[in-house]
Amino acid sequence: MVVDAPTYPMALSAIQGASCRPVSVALPQQGWDCDGLAATIAQTAPRLAWLMPDFHNPTGRCMDSATRQRVADIAAQTRTTLVADETMVDLWYDAPPPPPLAAFNPDAPVITIGSAGKSFWGGLRIGWIRASSRTIASLVQARDSLDLGSPLLEQLACCWLLENEHRLLPSRRAMLATRRDMCGALMAEYFPHWHFTPPEGGLSFWVELPGMLATLFSVRAESRGIHIGTGTRFGLAGAFDRYLRLPFTLSDDELRSAFTTLQPLWHSLTEQKESFRLRKII
Repeated sequence: MVVDAPTYPMALSAIQGASCRPVSVALPQQGWDCDGLAATIAQTAPRLAWLMPDFHNPTGRCMDSATRQRVADIAAQTRTTLVADETMVDLWYDAPPPPPLAAFNPDAPVITIGSAGKSFWGGLRIGWIRASSRTIASLVQARDSLDLGSPLLEQLACCWLLENEHRLLPSRRAMLATRRDMCGALMAEYFPHWHFTPPEGGLSFWVELPGMLATLFSVRAESRGIHIGTGTRFGLAGAFDRYLRLPFTLSDDELRSAFTTLQPLWHSLTEQKESFRLRKII
Protein backbone atom coordinates (compact mmCIF):
# COMPACT_ATOMS: atom_id res chain seq x y z
CA MET A 1 0.00 0.00 0.00
CA VAL A 2 1.32 3.43 -0.93
CA VAL A 3 1.47 6.02 1.86
CA ASP A 4 2.89 9.50 2.33
CA ALA A 5 6.12 10.04 4.20
CA PRO A 6 5.57 11.27 6.83
CA THR A 7 2.14 9.87 7.62
CA TYR A 8 -0.17 9.01 10.51
CA PRO A 9 1.48 6.29 12.66
CA MET A 10 -1.74 4.43 13.46
CA ALA A 11 -2.34 4.03 9.73
CA LEU A 12 1.08 2.43 9.40
CA SER A 13 0.26 0.09 12.28
CA ALA A 14 -3.07 -0.87 10.72
CA ILE A 15 -1.47 -1.51 7.33
CA GLN A 16 1.28 -3.67 8.78
CA GLY A 17 -1.20 -5.39 11.10
CA ALA A 18 -3.16 -6.48 8.03
CA SER A 19 0.02 -8.12 6.65
CA CYS A 20 0.39 -5.42 4.01
CA ARG A 21 3.62 -3.66 3.11
CA PRO A 22 3.59 0.16 3.18
CA VAL A 23 5.61 1.87 0.46
CA SER A 24 6.21 5.55 1.08
CA VAL A 25 6.31 8.57 -1.21
CA ALA A 26 8.17 11.46 0.37
CA LEU A 27 6.31 14.74 0.72
CA PRO A 28 8.23 17.72 -0.68
CA GLN A 29 8.60 20.99 1.25
CA GLN A 30 5.19 22.03 -0.09
CA GLY A 31 2.28 20.09 -1.52
CA TRP A 32 2.48 16.51 -2.80
CA ASP A 33 4.83 14.79 -5.24
CA CYS A 34 2.47 13.57 -7.97
CA ASP A 35 5.32 12.39 -10.18
CA GLY A 36 6.70 10.38 -7.28
CA LEU A 37 3.27 8.90 -6.61
CA ALA A 38 2.85 7.89 -10.26
CA ALA A 39 6.33 6.35 -10.38
CA THR A 40 5.81 4.41 -7.14
CA ILE A 41 2.48 3.04 -8.35
CA ALA A 42 4.07 2.03 -11.66
CA GLN A 43 6.94 0.26 -9.89
CA THR A 44 4.99 -1.52 -7.13
CA ALA A 45 1.47 -2.04 -8.56
CA PRO A 46 -0.17 -1.52 -5.14
CA ARG A 47 -3.69 -2.53 -4.28
CA LEU A 48 -4.33 0.71 -2.40
CA ALA A 49 -2.92 4.18 -1.81
CA TRP A 50 -3.78 5.73 1.57
CA LEU A 51 -3.77 9.54 1.50
CA MET A 52 -4.83 12.35 3.82
CA PRO A 53 -5.55 15.28 1.47
CA ASP A 54 -7.43 17.42 3.99
CA PHE A 55 -5.02 18.83 6.60
CA HIS A 56 -2.58 16.02 6.47
CA ASN A 57 -1.38 14.50 9.74
CA PRO A 58 1.28 15.46 10.77
CA THR A 59 2.09 18.36 8.39
CA GLY A 60 -1.29 20.14 8.44
CA ARG A 61 -1.15 20.89 4.71
CA CYS A 62 -4.14 20.72 2.37
CA MET A 63 -4.08 19.28 -1.15
CA ASP A 64 -5.13 21.87 -3.73
CA SER A 65 -7.63 21.20 -6.53
CA ALA A 66 -5.02 20.77 -9.26
CA THR A 67 -3.18 18.13 -7.23
CA ARG A 68 -6.43 16.32 -6.42
CA GLN A 69 -7.23 16.19 -10.11
CA ARG A 70 -3.79 14.77 -10.92
CA VAL A 71 -3.98 12.17 -8.13
CA ALA A 72 -7.48 11.10 -9.19
CA ASP A 73 -6.35 10.81 -12.81
CA ILE A 74 -3.37 8.65 -11.78
CA ALA A 75 -5.72 6.38 -9.82
CA ALA A 76 -8.11 6.11 -12.76
CA GLN A 77 -5.32 5.33 -15.24
CA THR A 78 -3.70 2.67 -13.03
CA ARG A 79 -6.91 1.34 -11.40
CA THR A 80 -5.36 1.93 -8.00
CA THR A 81 -7.90 2.36 -5.23
CA LEU A 82 -7.40 5.54 -3.23
CA VAL A 83 -8.30 5.57 0.45
CA ALA A 84 -8.89 9.24 1.27
CA ASP A 85 -8.85 9.95 4.99
CA GLU A 86 -11.01 13.00 5.76
CA THR A 87 -10.65 12.83 9.53
CA MET A 88 -9.45 16.46 9.73
CA VAL A 89 -11.63 17.91 6.97
CA ASP A 90 -13.71 20.12 9.32
CA LEU A 91 -10.70 21.65 11.07
CA TRP A 92 -9.74 24.36 8.56
CA TYR A 93 -8.62 27.77 9.75
CA ASP A 94 -7.61 29.96 6.81
CA ALA A 95 -9.81 28.59 4.02
CA PRO A 96 -12.09 25.58 3.53
CA PRO A 97 -10.66 22.64 1.57
CA PRO A 98 -11.50 21.89 -2.08
CA PRO A 99 -14.15 19.28 -2.95
CA PRO A 100 -13.47 15.68 -1.87
CA LEU A 101 -10.89 13.68 -3.79
CA ALA A 102 -13.66 11.37 -5.02
CA ALA A 103 -15.26 14.26 -6.94
CA PHE A 104 -12.41 14.81 -9.41
CA ASN A 105 -12.58 11.77 -11.69
CA PRO A 106 -15.60 9.46 -11.87
CA ASP A 107 -13.36 6.62 -13.08
CA ALA A 108 -11.03 6.80 -10.07
CA PRO A 109 -11.80 4.13 -7.45
CA VAL A 110 -11.96 6.06 -4.17
CA ILE A 111 -12.89 4.97 -0.66
CA THR A 112 -13.46 7.97 1.62
CA ILE A 113 -13.29 7.58 5.39
CA GLY A 114 -14.30 10.14 8.02
CA SER A 115 -14.72 10.50 11.76
CA ALA A 116 -16.52 12.60 14.33
CA GLY A 117 -13.65 12.36 16.82
CA LYS A 118 -11.51 15.27 15.60
CA SER A 119 -14.42 17.50 14.59
CA PHE A 120 -16.34 17.30 17.85
CA TRP A 121 -14.77 15.23 20.62
CA GLY A 122 -12.02 12.63 20.71
CA GLY A 123 -14.08 10.32 22.91
CA LEU A 124 -16.77 9.93 20.23
CA ARG A 125 -15.39 6.91 18.38
CA ILE A 126 -17.77 7.00 15.42
CA GLY A 127 -16.64 6.97 11.82
CA TRP A 128 -18.03 6.30 8.36
CA ILE A 129 -17.05 5.13 4.90
CA ARG A 130 -18.22 6.40 1.49
CA ALA A 131 -17.54 4.03 -1.41
CA SER A 132 -19.21 2.14 -4.22
CA SER A 133 -22.19 -0.04 -3.29
CA ARG A 134 -20.14 -3.14 -4.11
CA THR A 135 -17.33 -2.09 -1.78
CA ILE A 136 -19.78 -1.22 0.99
CA ALA A 137 -21.43 -4.62 0.70
CA SER A 138 -18.06 -6.34 1.09
CA LEU A 139 -17.20 -4.17 4.09
CA VAL A 140 -20.53 -4.96 5.75
CA GLN A 141 -19.82 -8.67 5.44
CA ALA A 142 -16.34 -8.21 6.90
CA ARG A 143 -17.71 -6.08 9.75
CA ASP A 144 -20.16 -8.80 10.77
CA SER A 145 -17.25 -11.07 11.60
CA LEU A 146 -15.64 -8.45 13.88
CA ASP A 147 -18.47 -7.12 16.07
CA LEU A 148 -22.20 -6.41 16.14
CA GLY A 149 -21.94 -2.73 15.24
CA SER A 150 -21.30 0.62 16.90
CA PRO A 151 -23.23 1.55 20.07
CA LEU A 152 -26.61 3.11 19.25
CA LEU A 153 -26.31 5.99 21.74
CA GLU A 154 -23.05 7.18 20.19
CA GLN A 155 -24.56 6.95 16.71
CA LEU A 156 -27.53 9.09 17.78
CA ALA A 157 -25.20 11.64 19.38
CA CYS A 158 -23.13 11.76 16.21
CA CYS A 159 -26.23 12.31 14.06
CA TRP A 160 -27.28 15.25 16.26
CA LEU A 161 -23.82 16.80 16.05
CA LEU A 162 -23.71 16.47 12.27
CA GLU A 163 -27.16 18.05 11.97
CA ASN A 164 -25.97 20.99 14.11
CA GLU A 165 -22.40 21.31 12.85
CA HIS A 166 -23.17 24.74 11.35
CA ARG A 167 -23.68 26.02 14.91
CA LEU A 168 -20.89 24.06 16.60
CA LEU A 169 -17.91 23.98 14.25
CA PRO A 170 -17.30 27.72 13.65
CA SER A 171 -16.58 28.38 17.32
CA ARG A 172 -14.37 25.30 17.57
CA ARG A 173 -12.40 26.37 14.51
CA ALA A 174 -12.01 29.90 15.89
CA MET A 175 -10.72 28.59 19.22
CA LEU A 176 -8.24 26.23 17.57
CA ALA A 177 -7.03 28.91 15.13
CA THR A 178 -6.28 31.19 18.07
CA ARG A 179 -4.39 28.41 19.84
CA ARG A 180 -2.47 27.60 16.65
CA ASP A 181 -1.34 31.21 16.36
CA MET A 182 -0.38 31.39 20.03
CA CYS A 183 1.57 28.14 19.85
CA GLY A 184 3.45 29.38 16.80
CA ALA A 185 4.29 32.67 18.53
CA LEU A 186 5.51 30.86 21.65
CA MET A 187 7.67 28.48 19.64
CA ALA A 188 9.28 31.41 17.83
CA GLU A 189 9.94 33.03 21.22
CA TYR A 190 11.25 30.01 23.12
CA PHE A 191 12.86 28.04 20.28
CA PRO A 192 13.97 30.50 17.56
CA HIS A 193 16.05 27.85 15.76
CA TRP A 194 13.10 25.52 15.18
CA HIS A 195 11.54 25.71 11.73
CA PHE A 196 7.84 25.25 11.03
CA THR A 197 5.09 26.33 8.65
CA PRO A 198 1.78 27.25 10.32
CA PRO A 199 -0.63 24.43 9.47
CA GLU A 200 -3.63 25.25 7.31
CA GLY A 201 -5.77 22.96 9.46
CA GLY A 202 -5.63 19.99 11.79
CA LEU A 203 -4.42 19.95 15.38
CA SER A 204 -0.62 20.11 15.38
CA PHE A 205 2.61 21.62 14.09
CA TRP A 206 5.23 19.60 12.20
CA VAL A 207 8.47 21.10 13.51
CA GLU A 208 11.92 20.68 11.96
CA LEU A 209 14.79 20.72 14.45
CA PRO A 210 18.35 21.90 13.65
CA GLY A 211 19.62 18.36 14.17
CA MET A 212 18.54 14.73 14.61
CA LEU A 213 17.56 15.25 18.23
CA ALA A 214 13.84 14.49 18.34
CA THR A 215 14.09 11.13 20.10
CA LEU A 216 16.58 12.34 22.72
CA PHE A 217 14.55 15.49 23.34
CA SER A 218 11.27 13.57 23.70
CA VAL A 219 12.85 11.26 26.28
CA ARG A 220 13.94 14.24 28.36
CA ALA A 221 10.54 15.86 27.99
CA GLU A 222 8.84 12.65 29.11
CA SER A 223 10.93 12.73 32.29
CA ARG A 224 9.25 16.06 33.07
CA GLY A 225 5.77 14.78 32.35
CA ILE A 226 5.46 16.20 28.83
CA HIS A 227 4.71 13.79 25.99
CA ILE A 228 5.95 14.81 22.53
CA GLY A 229 5.41 12.90 19.30
CA THR A 230 8.79 12.18 17.74
CA GLY A 231 9.10 12.27 13.98
CA THR A 232 10.27 8.66 13.88
CA ARG A 233 6.72 7.53 14.69
CA PHE A 234 5.51 9.07 11.42
CA GLY A 235 7.84 7.29 9.03
CA LEU A 236 9.41 3.95 8.21
CA ALA A 237 12.78 2.64 9.41
CA GLY A 238 13.44 5.42 11.90
CA ALA A 239 13.08 8.32 9.47
CA PHE A 240 12.29 11.90 10.58
CA ASP A 241 14.37 12.03 13.76
CA ARG A 242 14.84 15.74 13.19
CA TYR A 243 11.09 16.39 13.41
CA LEU A 244 8.52 16.73 16.18
CA ARG A 245 4.75 16.82 16.09
CA LEU A 246 3.49 19.41 18.58
CA PRO A 247 -0.26 19.69 19.20
CA PHE A 248 -1.66 23.18 19.83
CA THR A 249 -4.89 22.15 21.54
CA LEU A 250 -3.87 23.28 25.05
CA SER A 251 -4.77 26.66 26.53
CA ASP A 252 -2.34 29.58 26.29
CA ASP A 253 -1.26 29.20 29.92
CA GLU A 254 -0.68 25.47 29.52
CA LEU A 255 1.33 25.99 26.34
CA ARG A 256 3.53 28.65 27.92
CA SER A 257 4.07 26.47 30.99
CA ALA A 258 5.08 23.53 28.78
CA PHE A 259 7.52 25.63 26.72
CA THR A 260 8.99 27.13 29.88
CA THR A 261 9.73 23.59 31.07
CA LEU A 262 11.03 22.42 27.69
CA GLN A 263 13.36 25.34 26.96
CA PRO A 264 16.16 24.46 29.44
CA LEU A 265 15.93 20.79 28.40
CA TRP A 266 16.50 21.80 24.79
CA HIS A 267 19.37 24.13 25.65
CA SER A 268 21.04 21.41 27.73
CA LEU A 269 20.70 18.89 24.90
CA THR A 270 22.12 21.20 22.22
CA GLU A 271 25.01 22.26 24.49
CA GLN A 272 25.91 18.61 25.08
CA LYS A 273 25.80 17.95 21.34
CA GLU A 274 28.08 20.92 20.63
CA SER A 275 30.50 19.87 23.39
CA PHE A 276 30.67 16.35 21.92
CA ARG A 277 31.28 17.77 18.44
CA LEU A 278 34.16 19.92 19.70
CA ARG A 279 35.74 16.97 21.51
CA LYS A 280 35.66 14.97 18.26
CA ILE A 281 37.38 17.83 16.43
CA ILE A 282 40.08 18.15 19.10
